[in-house]
Amino acid sequence: LDHSSLNEAETRYNIIDPLIDKAGWNLADRREVAFEVPVDGYDAAPMNGVTDYCMYRENGEVLAVIEAKRTRRDARVGKEQLKQYLDKITAKQSFRPYGFMTNGEDIWFWDSADYPERLVAGFFTKADLERLLHLKQNRIPLSEIKIKDSIVNRSYQVEAVRRIGEQIEKRKKRKALMVMATGTGKTRTTMALIDVFLRAKQAQKILFLADRDSLVDQALTKGFKEHIPNESRERIRTSLLNDKVERTKITGARILVSTLQTLELCYEQFSPGYFDLIVSDECHRSIYNKFSDILAYFDAVQIGLTATPAHFIDRNTFRFFECDGAAPAFLYTYD
Repeated sequence: LDHSSLNEAETRYNIIDPLIDKAGWNLADRREVAFEVPVDGYDAAPMNGVTDYCMYRENGEVLAVIEAKRTRRDARVGKEQLKQYLDKITAKQSFRPYGFMTNGEDIWFWDSADYPERLVAGFFTKADLERLLHLKQNRIPLSEIKIKDSIVNRSYQVEAVRRIGEQIEKRKKRKALMVMATGTGKTRTTMALIDVFLRAKQAQKILFLADRDSLVDQALTKGFKEHIPNESRERIRTSLLNDKVERTKITGARILVSTLQTLELCYEQFSPGYFDLIVSDECHRSIYNKFSDILAYFDAVQIGLTATPAHFIDRNTFRFFECDGAAPAFLYTYD
């Protein structure tokens, strides 16, 4: 279907509305999603500006604003306009709303107070945005959280957790790669890192991924059950229902574990904003084959783990995890 001839109104009706609907928003309920809302409150005169879509909380505050353009235009041409809307709405309520910019083909998510805009695979659900807002309003700096010495007590393991924290927090990166030689406590270090994210209220929904059953089982038993016992955990499984792949009904567990192969069958049943933190074990084996699509689908902080010596890791893995050249965020070698 050729979308290039659509004007902005047609783009919204034919492409953007169904994408908002897919994220679980009720377009028929004006208390949930409203169209062409004057940001000054009353008068829709052109000089005042009109948002294309406003997404609301239950209490009537604006959670997010969507700025729409026709498909032939870059979705980000409305960025300055969107910033002005966000500024005006922020002056009237207790927090700054999130922003989306889209032309129906690309969708950019903008947490304009903290980060540049970033390309996402779809709109976020209301639950996703509420959770992101809750984390933002309650977060504690990762560096202020004491690392539990009951989980890790070796200096290099503690340093690994701090280095990853610096990469995410001080350098404002969304990805980090941790390379640790086999036998140096990679699983424990990972658990200490996840524990810090949870206690800092910088993540509520965590996904642990590996490409083998044995690694997933090890994470569940020797990892989460032993070191983060108070958090609910669940393994994602799939089954066939009327020739359609269904994932396990997730009961709201905060920590989910899965093999990449299982997630490949059902990842689109989660929203792109469902997870806050994704940890991929032995990630170098999986990044640049078909599994990179899965990781790119989710908008989460992503940590890659591997025991493979750095000089054996391909450049694509370094690029995926936003490393400087071939330098991981943390490296602990065999030597």
